[in-house]
Amino acid sequence: MQDIFIQILPIVIFAIGVGTISSMIGIGGGIINTPLLIIVFFLDAQFAPATALVAALCVGAASTVTYARQNPRPIVPKAGLFVAIATIPGSLSGVALRTMITDDMLLRYIFAILLFPIALKMLFAKKKGPVERDAQLEAFDLSQIQTKRLFLALIGGFCGGIVAGLLGLGGGVIVVPVLSIIIGLPMHAAVATSMFTMIFTASAGTISNFVQGFIDPFFAISLGIGMIVGAQIGPRLACKVNAVQLKQIFGLVLVFPLVKMARLGMTLFNQSDAYSLVSITGDVIIWLAIVIPIALIKYFLSGRLFANG
Repeated sequence: MQDIFIQILPIVIFAIGVGTISSMIGIGGGIINTPLLIIVFFLDAQFAPATALVAALCVGAASTVTYARQNPRPIVPKAGLFVAIATIPGSLSGVALRTMITDDMLLRYIFAILLFPIALKMLFAKKKGPVERDAQLEAFDLSQIQTKRLFLALIGGFCGGIVAGLLGLGGGVIVVPVLSIIIGLPMHAAVATSMFTMIFTASAGTISNFVQGFIDPFFAISLGIGMIVGAQIGPRLACKVNAVQLKQIFGLVLVFPLVKMARLGMTLFNQSDAYSLVSITGDVIIWLAIVIPIALIKYFLSGRLFANG
């Protein structure tokens, strides 16, 4: 019993950190958990994403409860259920693709290219005015959203589901921008509603993975415990930053999944394994090479604006 506790404890502690970040910005944490399971614990490319998706389900469910207790409640169930209509079949499609295709690079490039402008938009988010978050939530009405935007939201939700099932992510890397940019939810509400949507997305993929026997129970439970604890911290931290800061944090984090999806680190060091330590190091180097110049540009632009003001 003591040996099991010693094995579980480091995983739980690590997952608490992942769960905190994930629940704060509305993602499932699979982009961190999947490499961990492959590099450190030697799970194969089928078991690692499937097990990471269980952790995404845990953080989605736990953080939804935490967000639901906040006043005012930032979750918009109608918007979440609407997007979930598309994320569920998308998640099942992603699981099927993972078991069928041997070269998924085309899909990875498509997701990375489409999401990079969104990451930049989030990183360069600007404060629109002194509108209170509570007032924005109260004024939001899904029925007033244009049909074109709703259709785009469904497409985005389906793509988010594919990402969840294919790569073991919770789908939040796509669902948060869909809710924030396309549907028009305030950023805090988009994050909270993304976690609510993740319950359905990750459940669909997890059931499919379980039926096919791709889930490692030991690591799923260990990660799940830590993610649940982290989900009690992240939503509280999210309330302490404004919408612009939350968007910028999301954009900063989002760049790494894009680098990982395109396997740029693997290409940089001419590796055959995208989840080797060398490839991951390459991903981090490229991520830093992208975000540091962006941070410097933002710093100089904000300084210039302040000087002109």
